[in-house]
Amino acid sequence: MTKRRSCVIEPTVLETDPPARFASILALREGNSKKPIYCIHKWWARRLGSVFRTILLAANRSNRQSSAREIVRQFYGRNDFAGLTVLDPFVGGGTTVVEAAKCGANVIGVDIDPVACFVTSTELQHVDEHRLRRAFADVESRCKDDVLKWYRTRTPDGRPATIVYAFWVDQITCPKCEQTADAHPHFQLSRDQRARKQIVFCSGCGELAQLPLSRKNFVCMRCNTSTRLDQGSMNKGFFTCPRCGCHTHAASESRNEPFPRRLFALEVQVDGTKERMFKAVDRADLDLYESAAQEWSTIRADDQYVPHESIPSVNRSDPRPISYGYKHYSDLFNFRQLLCLSSIGRTISQLEDSDAKAFIAAAFSDCLAANNMFCYYAFDYQKLTPLFGLHAYHKVFRPVENNVWGTDLGRGSFSKCFAKVIRAKQYACRPYEYRYVGKSRPKQVYTGESVAHAVRPRWSNGQNEPFAVVLNQSSVSLSAIRPRSVDLILSDPPYYDNLAYSELSDFYHVWLRRLALTTYPAHRTAHTPMSTALYAAPSDASAQHFAKGLKQIFAECARVLKSSGLFVFTFHHRDPRAWTALGGALASAKFVVTNVFPVRSEGESRFHSSEGNLKWDAVFCCRKVSVVSLLYRPTPRGDAEIKRHADMLLQRWRLRLRSAGLRIGKADQQSLLFAFALRILLGHKRSVAVRELISAIRHIDETQRLV
Repeated sequence: MTKRRSCVIEPTVLETDPPARFASILALREGNSKKPIYCIHKWWARRLGSVFRTILLAANRSNRQSSAREIVRQFYGRNDFAGLTVLDPFVGGGTTVVEAAKCGANVIGVDIDPVACFVTSTELQHVDEHRLRRAFADVESRCKDDVLKWYRTRTPDGRPATIVYAFWVDQITCPKCEQTADAHPHFQLSRDQRARKQIVFCSGCGELAQLPLSRKNFVCMRCNTSTRLDQGSMNKGFFTCPRCGCHTHAASESRNEPFPRRLFALEVQVDGTKERMFKAVDRADLDLYESAAQEWSTIRADDQYVPHESIPSVNRSDPRPISYGYKHYSDLFNFRQLLCLSSIGRTISQLEDSDAKAFIAAAFSDCLAANNMFCYYAFDYQKLTPLFGLHAYHKVFRPVENNVWGTDLGRGSFSKCFAKVIRAKQYACRPYEYRYVGKSRPKQVYTGESVAHAVRPRWSNGQNEPFAVVLNQSSVSLSAIRPRSVDLILSDPPYYDNLAYSELSDFYHVWLRRLALTTYPAHRTAHTPMSTALYAAPSDASAQHFAKGLKQIFAECARVLKSSGLFVFTFHHRDPRAWTALGGALASAKFVVTNVFPVRSEGESRFHSSEGNLKWDAVFCCRKVSVVSLLYRPTPRGDAEIKRHADMLLQRWRLRLRSAGLRIGKADQQSLLFAFALRILLGHKRSVAVRELISAIRHIDETQRLV
């Protein structure tokens, strides 16, 4: 038998001089303001386009011909990767394939979740803007008035107005005295820091008043009730009965049905003006809602566009929202929302232009997160905060109802979400990157690239370049992709037990499957694949499922990757079991880790930004074991020696990033130590036993706990 010769390759900039500081600075500036193409539809923990663009450029430049400084220059120019094939086996929100498509590469995205594939296809697919506007105008002409009539009101002085937001409050019955009370966290509706004023309401009769921001209490002119503005009956999930003082944990209480709620205030826009104001609800407002509820009750039995099926409880990682008493997806919405959403969904399903229809459906699906009863009002910013602002069904005791169609004001309405689609497609035709100079406003630098791929559901050998293929399937088997046909694999795999993506995306899936879309990959499937998706729930069986699935997928990545190809992915976690599973998958697939470096994964945000939350990713660069390179180093022996070398790598990066004003917190340091340990263990050509991985990871975990 002839022995197979190893392939000699030149190291890339990503493996020797990665532009981590540049990418991390961009992440801090852009983390909370993503490019328009990534705002088409919600996806969770989506990695930043600027970071993945930087990685993509550095992964395709030889370190002999380029450097980190050169990558920064190329970042703002037109890049031509024609003929290059890029694969993301966990495509999620589509960042990898969009950034690669901008550079003209062939792209393949694979994901087991149908919503992820739909979102990615929508981002990639070229469509004429005029067709989109015509399709939306068709929907608008057929149902806008039917929706907006349910949001009509009058100001206290009698002027016609349109509801922007409607404020509701849960009502809780005290288990001790059996009296029912409103679960208000406080008695403020809005705070204007610039004007130093606030809109408040009476705890007795609900009368609204405008007060200076400094006021902490007031006496109602109508009923003479004295109200302490910051002392409601609900605080951090605990309800205190206003009558007897009984203290109960309402947020953790398992219920058979949701708390009842009542409508108590509105924010409105005066017709024909930009004037916005708050008002207490009157009899006409309550009657209007009751009429909408009655209308919904008459059509509900025959409706085909609202999901009435149960929320899956089997294989669920988070008991919410079922534990709050919400058994069906329709329970998450009030009757007026269901009536209006049904009207829009029905109209979309009847559109004849199938290409434009998919984009209108994406806007409709995206608006669902801001048109349910798990939204709350950010009263310092005077806008609604949608569901999944936190990556969970976070219970809201004072929910806010959006105007489903929308007005000039507000956010998250159907019309606003369609405007996002238009901005996304305009960006796809003419992409730009931001250049930052000091603290001045960033400048848009147009790169001369575009995202104009025709998306196909399968890969055929005769496709003209460039091509884009999005496969809705598990990456455990990539049989649709030829062996050794992929130049670069760039991905952001699931982070062990961080996010049950399919559990959350099912919220959208149950609506999308009803819209008769030819482009939606799973319209016959009742739910997303929660039980088979790669996620480690808190059980040994689930952890084994994650480890086994990751091994199979990495093995497939090795099969389809060219001998000279590069496998790059990001990862972070504090649980040593996550790193053991990752290291085992790399070793089993015979990947050699040629470099690991940190990059900021998100911007500054009050969501998920406490000291204990991870904000940095470890970027792994991997080659097939058959590749010969000067990058490999002798492996330190023994857990203590591996830990010492990992510490040295961490300190080197901390100093390098600190010079750019970038700080790595303690939680991220622990995560990166695990990553550097894998770099040391797997940065060579000899096989690594699983027991070596487990021993080294455990040693780092134990020593960090002592620290």
